Amino acid sequence: MIRRNGAARLSINPQSMSDAVLGAIGRRHSAEDVYRAMSAARGAGFDSINMDLIAGLPGDGPDGFARSLDAVLSLSPENITVHTLSLKKGARVSLEKTAVPDGGEVRKMLDYASGALRGNGYLPYYLYRQKFTSGGFENVGWTRPGHRGVYNICMMEELCTIAALGAGGVTKLVRPPAGRIERIFNVKYPYEYIERIDKIAESKKEFLKFRNLEVDHVL
Repeated sequence: MIRRNGAARLSINPQSMSDAVLGAIGRRHSAEDVYRAMSAARGAGFDSINMDLIAGLPGDGPDGFARSLDAVLSLSPENITVHTLSLKKGARVSLEKTAVPDGGEVRKMLDYASGALRGNGYLPYYLYRQKFTSGGFENVGWTRPGHRGVYNICMMEELCTIAALGAGGVTKLVRPPAGRIERIFNVKYPYEYIERIDKIAESKKEFLKFRNLEVDHVL
C-alpha cells in the first residue's frame, strides 16, 4: 500500500544482525526478520532502502559489528547509516548500567565501517552528532550514487515539515516564514494508540490546516 501510494524510499533498521546483541538491548526482532523484511520490500518494488546499524551496543565488539555490517552489505541497500550508541539517561542500557564497548572498540567498528562501505561503492553524504555518544563519535549516512536521502539532510537542519503516522510518531510543523517548529506527538504504545485513535485522528486536522496555510503563504 505504501509503495502504491507513491513512497519511493523505505527504512529497514536492524541496528545489529546479531540476535544476542538484539536481545541485550531489548529488541524483539531477529536477524531473520530483517532478511524477510528486505525480501518483502524488494518484492513490493522499493528500489531505495536505508538500513541502520549502531556501533557500541552492549554485547557487541569490533568482530561482531563487522559481521553485522557484512550481513547488511550482502543485502545491497542503497543507503546505510552507521550510528554511534548514545547513552541517554532514560534508556534501558543507562538505567541497568549495562557494560558497553569502550571508545577504542567503537573506533575500530567505525574504521571498519568506513573502509568496507567505501570498498562497496558507498560514499558519506551527511553527518551529525548527538550528546553522550560512546567515544564522542558521530553518526554518518552513506549512500550509493544517486540515492542520497534528502529527507535526512532536511531533518538534521530542521527545515522540513514531517507527517508521522503510527504509535510513537512525532509530526513536525515548520511554520513559515521564521521557521518556528511545533510538534504533535502520538502516544508510544500500540494499545494506547488504538484506544485513542479518534483523538489522534482529530489532532491530524492541525496538520491539514497547516498545510493549507503553508501553500497560501508560498503562493
